[in-house]
Amino acid sequence: MTHYTIVAVPLVLVSLAIPVAADPITLLPSPTTVGRGETKVITYSYSNLLDGTFLLMNPEQLRAATEEALGLWASFGQLRFVEVIDSGPAPSDFSYTAGTTPQIRIGHHPLAVAAHAYFPNADDGLGSDVHFDSGGAWNLNGGPWNFLEAATHELGHAIGLQHELERIAIMNPFYPQQRFSGLGTSFLYAADIEQLQSLYEPGRGSVTPLAPTPEPGTLMLAAAGLALLACRRRGWL
Repeated sequence: MTHYTIVAVPLVLVSLAIPVAADPITLLPSPTTVGRGETKVITYSYSNLLDGTFLLMNPEQLRAATEEALGLWASFGQLRFVEVIDSGPAPSDFSYTAGTTPQIRIGHHPLAVAAHAYFPNADDGLGSDVHFDSGGAWNLNGGPWNFLEAATHELGHAIGLQHELERIAIMNPFYPQQRFSGLGTSFLYAADIEQLQSLYEPGRGSVTPLAPTPEPGTLMLAAAGLALLACRRRGWL
């Protein structure tokens, strides 16, 4: 087995959409063909992404944007993304033990860049993790902190895609492009799709989220309804 030093791939926030070399590309491991000929199952989780830090987006919006970004990649490759309950340390750039945590853990912590992600690495739990800057004004309105666009780019790295340096692509190493303007507006370019299908079997995959935890009020109403039904069956009402 070949071992690589795990390297984060940052998304550089610039005031204008000017190409910026975010990383020395020669220092990055070249992802091999990791899923040809079969559907690749990839687990994901929200480490601390839904904790209320991003004041301009609620947990439902963060979930919806993340699922849209995952679904976009799954639209062109046989990738089956399955949400699982999160486990592992709080988000940071320190390595941790692999094998017992979700493959892609999505969270936030203070960063010097807008966001970054790690390439897949079976020997390090940090492999495929995606981190957003805790101080960013993340939103869905198409401005310089567009969460959907950043998530699509970073999740591309999480499944093994490198920066595209020659053709227009979501995987270009500069930001913002302000190409997305809300939920339902995301897309990939030909260069993104071609790179994806060089790693994974072409086709259509899926995204399977966990059922959201009901609000306490919903649980109380459900309990009251069950109690009422039980009383009626016993002839008490």
